[in-house]
Amino acid sequence: GRFTEDNGYITSPFFPQNYPDSTSCIYDIRAPARKNKISLTCDHFELNQKCRGSKCRKYVGDKDFMQDIGTFKRYEGDDMKGRTILSRNNHHTFYFLSNTHVIRNFEGQFGFNCTYHFV
Repeated sequence: GRFTEDNGYITSPFFPQNYPDSTSCIYDIRAPARKNKISLTCDHFELNQKCRGSKCRKYVGDKDFMQDIGTFKRYEGDDMKGRTILSRNNHHTFYFLSNTHVIRNFEGQFGFNCTYHFV
């Protein structure tokens, strides 16, 4: 989705419940031209780390992740929990992808809740 209002939030699908398997989302945050940057803080960020196959190393393979499209930085697990990142300009886009692993309730709570504001 596209987000153009100041002081907003982005969440994984169905947050605070677990997000579904095989899901992809685009979060396109755009500040007005007079605002230079976007600050994003994730109070809750916990992505499932289960994956199949031999390519299950950190930042590689079939793990659930959120990626900063501007820098290609990939966030997994709790990489963004409690962190704040600042965009390079007034446009910041993120891509979320979950793999085919179905999260069971006994595995824990997975998802993210991040707030943003224009600076």
